[in-house]
Amino acid sequence: MSQERADVNSRAFSWAVIIAGILLWAISTASILLAHALREQLTILALVPLIVVTGMFPNTFPLPASLRSTQEKITFTLSDAIVLFIACWLGIVPAIFIAGIEGFTSSRRTIRRLTSNLFSFGMMSMVAAASSVALDAVLRYGFAQAGAGGRGHTFSAVVVALLVANIVHIIINTGFISTFFALRHGSPVLKHWRETFLWAAPLFLPTSTVASLLYFSLQYDVLIMFVIGAPILVAIYFGHRRYRVSVDERIGVMEKAHRETIEALAVTINAKDEVTHDHVMRVQIYAAGVARLLGCSQAEIEALKAGALLHDIGKIAVPDYILNKPGKLTAAEFEKMKTHTIVGAQILGRVEFPYPIVPVVRHHHERWDGNGYPDGLKAEQIPLTARILSVVDCFDAVREDRQYRKAMTREEALDFIMGGSGTMYDPRVVGTFITHLPEFEAQILAERNSPAPTYGITPLEELSEAARRVLPAAGLAESDTEEKSGPAEFSLKELRALYDLAQSVNAARGSDATLKAFTEKLQAFIRYETCAITLVSPDGDENVVAHAAGQHADLLMGRKVKIGEGVTGWALANHRPFSNTDPKLDVPAELALTFADYRTLVVFPLIKETEIYGAVTLYSSTLSEYDADHRRLLAEASALLAAALSTTGENAALTKKSQLIADDQPTPAEPIFKNSTLKPANEILESDLAH
Repeated sequence: MSQERADVNSRAFSWAVIIAGILLWAISTASILLAHALREQLTILALVPLIVVTGMFPNTFPLPASLRSTQEKITFTLSDAIVLFIACWLGIVPAIFIAGIEGFTSSRRTIRRLTSNLFSFGMMSMVAAASSVALDAVLRYGFAQAGAGGRGHTFSAVVVALLVANIVHIIINTGFISTFFALRHGSPVLKHWRETFLWAAPLFLPTSTVASLLYFSLQYDVLIMFVIGAPILVAIYFGHRRYRVSVDERIGVMEKAHRETIEALAVTINAKDEVTHDHVMRVQIYAAGVARLLGCSQAEIEALKAGALLHDIGKIAVPDYILNKPGKLTAAEFEKMKTHTIVGAQILGRVEFPYPIVPVVRHHHERWDGNGYPDGLKAEQIPLTARILSVVDCFDAVREDRQYRKAMTREEALDFIMGGSGTMYDPRVVGTFITHLPEFEAQILAERNSPAPTYGITPLEELSEAARRVLPAAGLAESDTEEKSGPAEFSLKELRALYDLAQSVNAARGSDATLKAFTEKLQAFIRYETCAITLVSPDGDENVVAHAAGQHADLLMGRKVKIGEGVTGWALANHRPFSNTDPKLDVPAELALTFADYRTLVVFPLIKETEIYGAVTLYSSTLSEYDADHRRLLAEASALLAAALSTTGENAALTKKSQLIADDQPTPAEPIFKNSTLKPANEILESDLAH
């Protein structure tokens, strides 16, 4: 059930109770004026100050459901005992009259909202009517005595009748409250009522005992009634108060645990993904502001604030090379990225937060048109909180630089959000956000001068010098730093091999002969079991393995490689070499078993100046890795082959110019492939702006 529908149902129920209660109270008032003697009327009026004063000492308890997903509370006063006492002493009509007044005045002290006050007024009037009727029925039909309002009832009749009336009072009272809150939150009414009744019954049951004592002590004298009744009422009040304090303390401990859990998860996010507390603060202000304007509850607003920080916690299950990939994601990579919504919901679902954060995390990538993930929800099927977060988080995220895109300006971000209204985003959320954006930005500016919470997003602790000196048991692999710090240095043997390679490649005529000569000479100084040379296509999309040598060469020959597909496709997309990962990541799924014994690979793009011609990929089943010497040699060999291909007229139709990354741009860090089960993609998809 959507939140809008739930709000309509709860309001309809509330007004039904108000109208019925007002009518019942009006009838009882008219009955007092027309059917009761003046002395009885004065007695009833004299009880009004007593009931009002008694209601001035309420004890407010959180409902059991509030410990999980709501912040609803219930107020208990000692006035219920007096209402039952009045029903037994004066009858049904005075009890309804007094209960209605008590319901309104006690509600008015806790909340200044007329609809809530009238709901309490109507509810207490009907509860008093139901419990008084039950009292009258037990006296009249159970013990064959005069009904409610009579005198001289036996001890057993009064005790039993008041106990039954008290139980009916609890059932009807908790029924009204549970139905209202269950309708508001779209939860099962019966389950909510059962939970509330079992919790409230021990608090309300002493009411019948107090009412019985008040009734019998009144048989002797009014003073005796106060002497006996007042201490009992005071004792019950302080007992309830102490219980409330203990509940508040337990809730405080839970809230502290939730805050600490959020900070611990924030540390996890900080270690995995790029998140700043400024971004979190801005998104929280945007989300909370929109949520208030759209009528969200306080619990939903708290869920949005936590969701602004934790909605991407599931990215701990996404490999680093996907998160940090500087180009487009392949279909397979994007499929892995999509799982972060499910993983995040599973992680947070194990923590019993006092607000509904799981729907925010699971559905913040759903789309208004139903083309989102993970569940493909559409329009109002998507939780309102998730719809709000998707708009405000995207607006702020696209204004920050990422590895895979540059930041947008404020105007560009607004155009993007408005362009997605009705397809990606809820139009109502977009309209509310954009209309009130200047207010939110003013609030952000105002809060910049005050200390901002870090949410656990702090710089990671650096390793100590002692820790830096510790070496792994198997020793350290060579770093790429040396090979990048200066010009490559080769031995005489290596220089001769490179010279021989250059001579053979330059002497070849045609691209086929050039590629064949290259693979034959390369084998002499760089070991491989299989070599594949991929040349770019004219449109730069599907590139082709134009030549393959070694084992299983016939299986790779003619294979199409899309930009971004596998390791070779990644090197073509990013114009960067990549080495030492599972070769199965670079071959089609049907060839995975064939290459099961292969241990490593290395890929170098074929680049001359600003043009890319393809890539050379070496697969090895004997080497555990291609070390720095191998990579220096292959870099030089690849440059020679690129130069040869640039002068081969026959290859001109197969090449495409591709602008290299500008020298003044930062070079992205080389990712590490960790998921050996990654399968090649069938197509390339644009990842989300926030990945």
